[in-house]
Amino acid sequence: MRLSLAIRSTRTRVAGFMVILFLAAFGVSGLATWLALTAPVEESTQARLLREASLVTSLYSTHSRPQALKLIATREKRPTGYNFLIVDAAGRRLDGDLPEQAYPDGLITFKWKASPLATADDDDIRMRVLTVRMPDGVRISLGEDLERSRQLQVSFLRTFILTSGAALFIALAVGLSYVTRILRRIELIAATADAVSAGEIGLRAPVRPPERRDDIDHLAIAMNGMLDEIERLLVSVRQVSDDVAHDLRTPLAHLRQRVEVALAGPPDIDAYRQALNGAVEKIDDVLATFEALLRIGQLEAGANLAAFQPVDIAETARAVAEAFRPSAEDAGHELSVVAARPEIVQGERSLITQMIANFVENALIHTPNGTTIELRVERIGPFVRLIVEDDGQGVASAEREQIFRRFYRVDRSRTTPGSGLGLSLAAAVARAHGAEIRAEDASPGLRILVDFLAPAP
Repeated sequence: MRLSLAIRSTRTRVAGFMVILFLAAFGVSGLATWLALTAPVEESTQARLLREASLVTSLYSTHSRPQALKLIATREKRPTGYNFLIVDAAGRRLDGDLPEQAYPDGLITFKWKASPLATADDDDIRMRVLTVRMPDGVRISLGEDLERSRQLQVSFLRTFILTSGAALFIALAVGLSYVTRILRRIELIAATADAVSAGEIGLRAPVRPPERRDDIDHLAIAMNGMLDEIERLLVSVRQVSDDVAHDLRTPLAHLRQRVEVALAGPPDIDAYRQALNGAVEKIDDVLATFEALLRIGQLEAGANLAAFQPVDIAETARAVAEAFRPSAEDAGHELSVVAARPEIVQGERSLITQMIANFVENALIHTPNGTTIELRVERIGPFVRLIVEDDGQGVASAEREQIFRRFYRVDRSRTTPGSGLGLSLAAAVARAHGAEIRAEDASPGLRILVDFLAPAP
């Protein structure tokens, strides 16, 4: 309801702003046009009057007086002709329809009452008269009714008002229609947000085809991307919650069983001690799980990553291999490192060590005896690539993208040790360092690649 009121208010404000804008624009343009038109009309009137006077005086000079008067009278009877008056040297009228009065030589403007009954100034006829004295004393006066100029100006003003009103109406209608469509699209986006807030998490704002997209479509795309990320996080939270409940239920059930067995039997300090030792192991497993979850959350939030230092990946890989070599040999695995030269990246040494250790430990746990595990560090263009490869049974292609998920385990029965967080923590370390991590088929076995961006020389 509030959104509809706000949109109606916006539409009203836009309409008012458009009316004011168009009125101002048309007013300024009309005033400029009026000023530009008035001066040329005045100049054109005088020029026509001077041109007509030149022709009339030429006729009078080149013809006899009776013939000249006849030619002048014929000329001035045209629809576009002028009023005229010809008087002799004594002031007697010879011809013409102008009021008989003494017109001074040159150009003058005066008012002429067309009817003796006319009393108002509006009934007066404004005339512009040009008087020329001929060599024989005859005076020729030509007059033009200025009402025609005024009517032209009035006609222009009326036409301008009508066209401006029509243009204003059309522009207002088109503008409001366009604004209404835009506001309707914004209302759809807002309605989508309200529906998502109400629980319809899968709903998305409508987006037009690429060739028709504008800023509102980009806004909708950005909001849809945000909703996709929110949905992914919600699904991840639900998945993590289910996995935590599932993975912690087993050690807690074992812990409860050990305690119940110890309590159900006869009092025996050795039995109690054994039960407590087993309980401590299970509690350590639970604490390790929570510690791994907290560490992953900290890495994804960007905590403690401000002070990166140069780290030699090759040296770190050799150190991890040396630490795991005894246990690898005891389990019948062969662990080797291939690194031709130092490869430096910017990072946190302890986190990178933890990442490589998790890769090696994961390979040791999930591959059979006799498997070869190889760590390689090499330079690939602008990247320093860390490769951890084994020749074990490998991972199905459909599951390679899933092994970096929290609590995901290829062993559905969960008979192998571990919580399913080792590779998740390693992937979080890689992402925290801006590195790209992926898993590939080693044919046979599994190959994990981590590409760090090498620092500039």
